[in-house]
Amino acid sequence: MKDIRYMIFVLPLLLMLGCSPLDDDTPVNDGDKVTLTLMPQDGVNMSRVEYVNKGEISGEPAYTPNSKKGYTFAGWYVDEECTIPFDFDNTIIDEDMTLYASYSRDIVLKDRGKVSRVTGATLSGEVLPNPNNSHLKWNLGGTDLGIIWEMSNGEYGILFGDSYGKDFKPAGGGPGPASDWRSNVLAFSDNTDLENGLKFKSMYVNKSQPERAAAVIVRENYYGFTYIPTGAIELNGKQYMHYMYWEVGTTVRADQNYSSLYCSEDYGQTWSSCRGKISFDTDSYFAMIGYAKKPGDEYCYMLGAQSGRGYRKSSAKLARFKYDDILNKNEYEFWNGGKRQWVKSKESMATTVLDGTVGELSVMYLEEYDRFLTLYFDSERYAICYRSAARMQGPWSTERILCKGADPEYAQLYGSYIHPLSAKKGSEKIYWTISQWQPYNVFFMEADVELAPEY
Repeated sequence: MKDIRYMIFVLPLLLMLGCSPLDDDTPVNDGDKVTLTLMPQDGVNMSRVEYVNKGEISGEPAYTPNSKKGYTFAGWYVDEECTIPFDFDNTIIDEDMTLYASYSRDIVLKDRGKVSRVTGATLSGEVLPNPNNSHLKWNLGGTDLGIIWEMSNGEYGILFGDSYGKDFKPAGGGPGPASDWRSNVLAFSDNTDLENGLKFKSMYVNKSQPERAAAVIVRENYYGFTYIPTGAIELNGKQYMHYMYWEVGTTVRADQNYSSLYCSEDYGQTWSSCRGKISFDTDSYFAMIGYAKKPGDEYCYMLGAQSGRGYRKSSAKLARFKYDDILNKNEYEFWNGGKRQWVKSKESMATTVLDGTVGELSVMYLEEYDRFLTLYFDSERYAICYRSAARMQGPWSTERILCKGADPEYAQLYGSYIHPLSAKKGSEKIYWTISQWQPYNVFFMEADVELAPEY
């Protein structure tokens, strides 16, 4: 009878007050706790109450509301209008508080196809513009990747992977027999009319050979190993290139020995190794990475996956660091979804932020949409896929396909690197590079950005 009276009289009252009825799992405030009242603001769920230690810094609440259709959760705020985010990293909580959930409108991309060829010779029957003719100007006939980053001198750096001379001929996929193998080369661009293609201003060369793109990192062992760039960024006026050092094997997935960084203090004209200061081990989830910055945020973010172009079926994990600490791994912080906190200097504490299969990736903050966007190669789906999020730690939107390798136009596709200019305020398009194993060259791509439907 007592239980029935409780259900009839008490339960409706609790629901009217926006509370949940007590059960065996409900925490009890013992006086050393304060309450966080969490307001989902999704039009469906009622408020939640959590208890945290009084006088301490607390991680984010374990409760994350389900996102509204067409949106993703964007964090907890101290005001109902969601103009002031709550700083869980630095705020001591010593009194009861109410926090309000914020949501960010999701985006979808619509593929608009190839804009131009970026590298190599135009093939028979190909009608794409080829503004660079890299095989003739810089002895660059075959290459891949095309990692783009913005420099403060008004130029964009573009990094490529294993590269071959002008005698390169597509032969069933991959490099094939060709001369002048270089592990990596670097181009510079200053054009802003991206709708007409990605045009080189110059390439990194040696003075003695101005018509040959030179390797930024020269191999220690010419035949046994290769240095592959995976990401690049400018911080405090210096250029940083993240690379992985691969042992060239006979299987489909080579064994990566380590990854590290190179640095340039003169806008990419000269480079020096940073391996004596920082490196990541063979099985690190930061062997292939994408860097991202957001205006007003003091941290640089590093989204990473294991090496092997997705053949390991790697998920992605997340780290961050202050700009001055890029070479000090002890100052790196790794996102731990279980603790809902950033954990300093312990890479092993990093948890998955992107599940599934994540290969060569790029990530960038889109100023027009106030969201981060990541593109990556999913070898299981044989497609370039993407997700977006209001925060780097997520939650990220569902995985969507941008283009498929099953499409003859994109056969043997991989690699996907966003051009930073397309992430600026006012841009409603994304421009990016794609690689194809056949004909083993890089192409410039275009996609429209649209708001996700709310139904």
